[in-house]
Amino acid sequence: MFQPATASFKVSREDRRPQRLFLLLAPFLFAAYALLVPPFQTFDETQHLQRAWQVSQGELSAERRGRQSGGDLPPGLGKAAIAQLGEIRPQGERNVIVHPFADIFSQNTSPGYDQPPLFYNFFGAAVYSPIGYLPQALVIRVGQATGMSVEWVVRSGRLLNTAICIALVSWALALMPFGRWVMMTIGLLPPVAAGAASMGQDGLIVGCGFVMTAWSLKAAVEGRWRMRGAVTLGLAAVTATLAKFVYLPLIGIALLPKPRRASWLRWIAIPLAIGCAAAVTLLGWMSVNAHALVKFLPDLPSMGEQVVWIVTNPIPFATLIAQTYWHLLPYTWAGFYAFGDSTVPIILPAAIAGTQAILLAMICGDRAHDLTRSRRLWMLLIFAAVLVLIAAALFISFNQPGTPHIEGFQSRYLLPALPLAAVALMRRRVTTSRLLAPGILALTLVAHVATLSAMLRTFYSF
Repeated sequence: MFQPATASFKVSREDRRPQRLFLLLAPFLFAAYALLVPPFQTFDETQHLQRAWQVSQGELSAERRGRQSGGDLPPGLGKAAIAQLGEIRPQGERNVIVHPFADIFSQNTSPGYDQPPLFYNFFGAAVYSPIGYLPQALVIRVGQATGMSVEWVVRSGRLLNTAICIALVSWALALMPFGRWVMMTIGLLPPVAAGAASMGQDGLIVGCGFVMTAWSLKAAVEGRWRMRGAVTLGLAAVTATLAKFVYLPLIGIALLPKPRRASWLRWIAIPLAIGCAAAVTLLGWMSVNAHALVKFLPDLPSMGEQVVWIVTNPIPFATLIAQTYWHLLPYTWAGFYAFGDSTVPIILPAAIAGTQAILLAMICGDRAHDLTRSRRLWMLLIFAAVLVLIAAALFISFNQPGTPHIEGFQSRYLLPALPLAAVALMRRRVTTSRLLAPGILALTLVAHVATLSAMLRTFYSF
């Protein structure tokens, strides 16, 4: 368990080019999405802003009123959202109100602190712990002190979220024993940049997923757990689990194959303790927040009934999961490139370029002597466990027994665990191709240009 790191890990630590390239490009690319995409036009951003604003007021849990769950907030939040979307109903039809590009920063809505607050229904965001909204809440408090408009609070919150995501991904790249080019490519692509440039928690979750993957692979290659790594892995796991519990299996990446000199009990103790801590924390939050939750559909069975059906019908549920992913298989790769609050359809040129960039990184490979067949298989099994949990969460939240396939899947749910699967499938090579960095850079820039061009044409007139 405490044997020294292998030679391959020491060699790979010398290659900092993926991290340097990421840090060179990511701030500019991520900031472009934060500033150019109109406020409230990322996934569920209206609800996330309202939940973050509630947290900034010191209210850690939402208030339930009938079939609505939300809180009393300044009236300017609704005015600003209506100006961009036409309405603020959760899960309502999202419209695109086109503005002249010259007026991109001209709309500045006062929050209206001096006016009576209004009750906003954001039941979709009410489920989330306040932990993931602390950065946004900090920006809101600063905005309140400096007189920021609602729109600039959103943009500032986006920029802070992108900075956090960039820092976490960069840290993960520094830790990865192999597969850095693959992780860097995924972290630099439009789905991650656009997801991080939001008032939601996607950037934090993706960053935590990357860090969990990196620390686990580092421990696996070194054959031992470091205290710093265990603590960091635990914090990332708890943070990600409070937002999306489906990524908790990432803490088990290092379990197999077990180092020869380590006992089973000592080797599994760290992941087991982290998993228990994350699960207990999640259950505690669910218990505290249970009063605020409302069902997505009124005729949907309760969470308990859904879980009972899954447990008592394992074969039909497994069949349902298989049917769902088989149905989604032809579209998932392109689904990463649907943007806005469901207002920008799939951008096929960006999807093709982005997918080619990932495949190029996988084909060119890495000096991954420790990426054995057994480790590849275990990594893919962990990724499969994430897929099963995603399907289970969507089934419980949005579907009923008897449905032909599970509704509600979005490709972006795979992003925190995608490096794990891509690294597991990459080639092992002695040397890195000289064409790798230029090829990834060119394809990545093509994907971003295609994405940003489509977004600008959707939201602005010229």
